[in-house]
Amino acid sequence: MSKQTRSFLALSLVSTMLTSCASLPSTSEPQALRSVTVSVPSEQSGPLPDREPDLLVRDYFAANANPTQQNQQARSYLTPKFAQQWAPQPEIIVLDRIDMSSIADSSPDEISYAINGTWIGTVGEGGAYNPRKEEYSAKVSLKKIDGQWRISQAPQQIIVERTELRNRYLPYDIYYFAPNGSSLVTDRRWMYAGIGALDSALISLVTAGPSGVIAPGVLDEIPEGASYAGTEDGIYQLVGFSGFTEDARRRLAAQLVWTLARAGINGPYRFNIDGVPLLSDKGEPTLSIDDFPEYNPQTTSSTSATLYGLVGGKVVKISAGVATPAPGGIGFETGVESVDISTTAEAVAAVRSRGEGPEKTAVLYVGQLEEPLTEVFEAHTLSRPTFEIYAPAVWVVVNNKTITRVARSNATDEIAQTEVDISELGENYGDITSFRLSSSGVRAGFIMDGRVYTATVARPAAGERKLVNIKETVPSIGATALSIEWGNDATLLIGTSNADTPVWRAEVDGSSASPLANGNIVAPVVSIAASASTLYVTDARAALQISTTGQSTYWREVQGLEGARSLTIVPR
Repeated sequence: MSKQTRSFLALSLVSTMLTSCASLPSTSEPQALRSVTVSVPSEQSGPLPDREPDLLVRDYFAANANPTQQNQQARSYLTPKFAQQWAPQPEIIVLDRIDMSSIADSSPDEISYAINGTWIGTVGEGGAYNPRKEEYSAKVSLKKIDGQWRISQAPQQIIVERTELRNRYLPYDIYYFAPNGSSLVTDRRWMYAGIGALDSALISLVTAGPSGVIAPGVLDEIPEGASYAGTEDGIYQLVGFSGFTEDARRRLAAQLVWTLARAGINGPYRFNIDGVPLLSDKGEPTLSIDDFPEYNPQTTSSTSATLYGLVGGKVVKISAGVATPAPGGIGFETGVESVDISTTAEAVAAVRSRGEGPEKTAVLYVGQLEEPLTEVFEAHTLSRPTFEIYAPAVWVVVNNKTITRVARSNATDEIAQTEVDISELGENYGDITSFRLSSSGVRAGFIMDGRVYTATVARPAAGERKLVNIKETVPSIGATALSIEWGNDATLLIGTSNADTPVWRAEVDGSSASPLANGNIVAPVVSIAASASTLYVTDARAALQISTTGQSTYWREVQGLEGARSLTIVPR
């Protein structure tokens, strides 16, 4: 059984489920760093009597957002003949707004409208959102049936306006493991807010496997033919897992528990796998998040409360609002342009300038956190380095075009360089000016010609890396992006040159993006960083910070870095 078949069967099991998304807003008020709960407004059951044709068409598109009973509500707006013919494709088309204009040559009993809008996203089976930006046009025709207008022709597609999706759908996180099996990766899906049996829908999606976007970068250990078979006596039943190892069982248990818990479905939970408890080593077969605290997906990309700064080409450590030279060789280097620190690997990578004027170059150094650094190579320009999590490997963009992975052998300390495959960008791609790996290492975010892109990190062979499923994630900000960082494995923080919206927070699937409160920020924002509780930026004047948990819109100058336009570094 193929992965596609598994996905189809999983969704068929939950007949009321049809997933979708909230769209990218074209304009938005500045938002605080907090989630928003969506409520489902009341819905009319079908066409209103004596409804004018243009209003009936708008009601029809609003009804498209209700997926229950095979879109029965939307189907009720169609003529009997067309209702039998209407078989919409599984993908959902999301438009920024629906513009209508009547087409000439209408009659008292027949009328047609031209439908236009900007196509901003598509939602496939399984609820995964894919951003898109192109113009959309279609035709809708109506006839009078027994004195009432009904739609006689419309696209064989589910088409929804972004506001309807925002009002009626909610995001849920499905979790899969990174290739090293040490951290959970978010696979965001969108589901109708009025869905029943949410727990069954989520478990079905876990067993169906990851979405196409994230699949090349994560572990998918679910055997072909495995599936969710419903509940029995309060126990979730999974079948088809013959030969599943104990380690794989534990990872599956963590996926299921965290997926359900993050969706607000309270534990403890009980799972059977082919008729026996999922984890056979537990005396009591109930599971909760307390059994898997090491996989908590709510942690940010930062694993350290320590803050560093880059001031005048030197790296300092901030403690109690006081800056002192950073420990080890990095603290005594000068001419440092950028730096990344990995506390999990106890490693540091820095780019230093060498020479002056036209002869000026950039040099990459790597080493342990409190030891002298080793020179690796020199180039005309180098981006800020970015570490893989739990691994002594660092990535850097060379001359704005080539992405190089530098790995140090644990056994011999030898340094090896390999070029990351970015062939999916084509031949004439733009300049890559900022590049960051997510906390799990499964995703990459980068800025190319001022626009924000994301990609999945695939591993074609041992030691090889390739960027796949590359997509522009926040087209609404245009070509204004200057800096980028991961808030966590599923959100991006973006600094821009736009004076009105200098800082943005975006979902990695491209489903939404919102400008954060600009307060006293003066664009451009050339650097951005985040810890578990604080967001840091460097604007035109200084390094600033704001709490991610409070309601303040005022950015304070970072203590210890006052009086100089410095950069902040949050280790992870």
